[in-house]
Amino acid sequence: MLASFLAVLRNLGHTAIHYWDEGFHAIVARNLLKHPLTFTLYDQPWLPYDYKGWGANHIWLHKPPLAMWKIALSYWALGENTLALRLPSAILATMAVWVTYRIAADLFDRRAGVIAAFLQGFNPFLFGSIHGYNYSDHIDIALLFWVEVSCWLLIRAIRSGTLGLYALCGIAQGLAYLSKSYLALITFGIAIAIWVATRIKMLNLKDGRIRVRDIAVQLLSSMLTVIPWVTYCLIKHPKEYIWEHKRVLDHLSADVESWGATWDRPLFDYMVQFYPVIYTIVIGAVLCLIWTTFKNRSFGEFLTLAWVIGVVVPHSFALTKTPSATMIVTPALVICLSVIISRSWRKNDWIYTASWFALTLATVIIKGGKSLVKGRDQFDTLSKLAPYLETNFWIIKQLLVFGVVLGFLFLCHWLIHRFSWQRWVWFCLRLGVVGISIFYAKGYIDSSTTVTSRNVNHPLYQAIGEKIRTDFPDNACFFIDHSDYGTHFYLMFYADRSVYQTTTRDAKQQIVDRDLQKLANQVQDVGGIPYLVGIIGKDHNYDIVFEARVEAAMDRTYRIYKLGD
Repeated sequence: MLASFLAVLRNLGHTAIHYWDEGFHAIVARNLLKHPLTFTLYDQPWLPYDYKGWGANHIWLHKPPLAMWKIALSYWALGENTLALRLPSAILATMAVWVTYRIAADLFDRRAGVIAAFLQGFNPFLFGSIHGYNYSDHIDIALLFWVEVSCWLLIRAIRSGTLGLYALCGIAQGLAYLSKSYLALITFGIAIAIWVATRIKMLNLKDGRIRVRDIAVQLLSSMLTVIPWVTYCLIKHPKEYIWEHKRVLDHLSADVESWGATWDRPLFDYMVQFYPVIYTIVIGAVLCLIWTTFKNRSFGEFLTLAWVIGVVVPHSFALTKTPSATMIVTPALVICLSVIISRSWRKNDWIYTASWFALTLATVIIKGGKSLVKGRDQFDTLSKLAPYLETNFWIIKQLLVFGVVLGFLFLCHWLIHRFSWQRWVWFCLRLGVVGISIFYAKGYIDSSTTVTSRNVNHPLYQAIGEKIRTDFPDNACFFIDHSDYGTHFYLMFYADRSVYQTTTRDAKQQIVDRDLQKLANQVQDVGGIPYLVGIIGKDHNYDIVFEARVEAAMDRTYRIYKLGD
């Protein structure tokens, strides 16, 4: 845990604010310092806006409140800076590593817990989210933590039969909902699956129980946790809340914001990014655990697989698929792999040694380990059967080689199992796969440190923002002449003033200039003072009120112009 935390702290305070989606969360959380219960993006919207457009509106309910509240609390304690923005996610992610260890140790053994904790503690995608480089960033980290806590409490509740633990499980699930909506219901789904499995004798709960009353307590405590926030939103901001809630449900049957994709994108693109180099090994471990679940009917294996299936299958069938929505399955997947590795060292458990060796050898024989999908919109149709599977067909090839090698090892076991020396064969296989795995572990860690090495900074926007915040009035409204996505958000975070771009994009995504004089008049009509920030080196025909050179930004010069009358 300490090593993971120290690794993720490296360059955590880099000054770049990333438009999708960190910029939104950073600004909304900062505005909460002024009014903790009112979530706003443009705290002072000088221009007309559509309440349905979460990218430029006033009341901002696109995400539930919990993650933004923790960021706001961090701002209050440490100041409004990027380190304070990301530190809560670093802390929660580190705590989640400990919860993963506890879950794996409670369900299986401590060795599995240590392996799972390592795999999650140095997961490169989680590092990217903590540093703000990935979509949904700090929201997903909060969701991951509370989902894990609720799953761990569910395990303890089932084994003890204590209603109080079911209530705590429900509260944690409610907090997960307040982090990122309905994805939090995975714990409720796992509880239902376990209850059904015990009723049909598919699962043998030797040291625990789960009843309808227990599940009802879990659900009721979740609802009681969530209802105050929902009620508040329906009273204070009904149209914004109802619209955003509708759009969440639209993910199931509509192409929301062009994130629509075929069934195979989560398994054969998005999830590959979570586990570079070892992705097929992880998927193969899940397949192995499916077989052992039906064989052993054990609680630990069933719960872990229910977690995996409960996340991956619904997301695959939903029409809209986002890159990080399957992040909450990370603990379950790394636990699957950790169980295979841990059991391979137990006496007479040659099948796990064979599986681990076959999976690892397959990744050596067939080149792969990263997604070959070129971008979000590489496939512009939903009519194809499996375009992502075709693109990343190396996954299927590796799984086929795994099957062939595993079959060969089964044959070897059948031929040599009568001889006492056969244990040395499996011991040598273990040593060989450990050597390869150490090499892979290094590559896995390198992938995470590559994230922290990026250290993207925006000294220009930081300098301009500090100038605006200290020397310009509260009713100042700024326009910026840079047309790249998100540049106005970079400045808005540091300036703590409303900032708009002087350009927009048409239906063909071509950059189009806006009528700046008309916009300035609109700002003045509602009591604002319009200014233009020039950073692209273009001379504008307005009065210059300030000009400066920023040495930290390669001596770039910026000008601030006064607009309007």
